[in-house]
Amino acid sequence: GIYQKWATLVKSIKEKNGVPLTRKLAHFTKAQEAAHKDIERAFGVLQARFAIVRGPARFWEKKTLENIMKCCVILH
Repeated sequence: GIYQKWATLVKSIKEKNGVPLTRKLAHFTKAQEAAHKDIERAFGVLQARFAIVRGPARFWEKKTLENIMKCCVILH
């Protein structure tokens, strides 16, 4: 509920009206939640180590942000 509804963000699929998910949807949900956890952990590590990642980035150009993140990942 903390993320905006963007086309690039896919919410986890949960049970609908108490009806269990199919095996395929349950597998997708589990894989998606695992990937989400990994990404959150990676950003947490980068934010703890590099102050530039913690700061606001709304007004930066996309290419600049890309270069900063690549640099932080390489340095880490």
